[in-house]
Amino acid sequence: MSPDRPGPRHSVARHLLVSVLACAMLATIGAPAASAAAAGGRAEPHPGVKRPVVLATIAVGLNPRTVAFTPGWRHAYVANAGSNTVSVIDVRRRSVIDTIGVGAFPYGVGFVRHGAFAYIANRDSDEVSVIDTAHREVIKTVPVGDAPRWVAIAPNGRFAYVSSTGSGAVTVIDTATHTVTATIAVGLSPRGIAFTPSGRTAYVANSDSDTVSVVDTATHTVTATIAVGDEPRGVLVTPDGRTVYVSNTIGGTVSVIDARHNAVTRTITVGANPRGLALHSGNRVAYVANSGSDSVFTFDTRTNTVVGEVAVGDDPRWTASGPGGSFLYVTNTGSHSVSVLTLAR
Repeated sequence: MSPDRPGPRHSVARHLLVSVLACAMLATIGAPAASAAAAGGRAEPHPGVKRPVVLATIAVGLNPRTVAFTPGWRHAYVANAGSNTVSVIDVRRRSVIDTIGVGAFPYGVGFVRHGAFAYIANRDSDEVSVIDTAHREVIKTVPVGDAPRWVAIAPNGRFAYVSSTGSGAVTVIDTATHTVTATIAVGLSPRGIAFTPSGRTAYVANSDSDTVSVVDTATHTVTATIAVGDEPRGVLVTPDGRTVYVSNTIGGTVSVIDARHNAVTRTITVGANPRGLALHSGNRVAYVANSGSDSVFTFDTRTNTVVGEVAVGDDPRWTASGPGGSFLYVTNTGSHSVSVLTLAR
């Protein structure tokens, strides 16, 4: 099985080089706030910009990974890797109302058939649990590739993409029958997946190739490969489909991709070990969870500059935007909780 931490290919020398570069950035006179943050500092607040604040913290199972809201945002499902369960959160009450047993080391979460079923990718049992959300019980198990992690649902809801980290592939599941219909070879150790709004293209972050695979969903084939930062994991496509953001966990950066040309146009320096990405209401501000600095940064999507920071729980991993992007859920793997965030003056 593929480990959840950075792979052995990252040598000690490489980490030392990153540390030296980070220190050099700190020593640079007039260095921007984002650079200072990546070297272990804090993001400088920007006057007139709303800052991220924590509204609540919800206790869930052990070592939560991803979180996803049901259609309609009444509930959220959290995959608890350390307890082999899924916590069901009542969004209005901000409390857990049920716990569902699934496979070994559940990681990814996605909803299909208008929320009638939830797909849970179980990393250590190489399968996807299909949960009947009305009865909150597993009704089927779908074998997939080695070490599945992410679950992404196509905008039309007809199929799901599951990244199999140990197989270097994406498994395609027909959501009408809950059966595998295709396997797409991508880069090494694929992680996050995101579709364009049209559903015609999917972007897959390959953490051990330092690339993003561009997939044509009509043919389930890779049409382009984009070089990004060191160990990409999270992927976010903007609602207009023009920009793709990719979090580079070892690099401490976010790559900004022009989706029309499949090229990186900018790199944003953020906190340590960034993972989850999400948008706030209006899409002018994005969140990034930094697992190595126990924080969430915000950045302006027009200028691609860091504008805020807030401390959350231990080892924050993945994010999900609430109704209309009005608030955010962040899973804290080390403190077994979910932080609820929003922006405020």
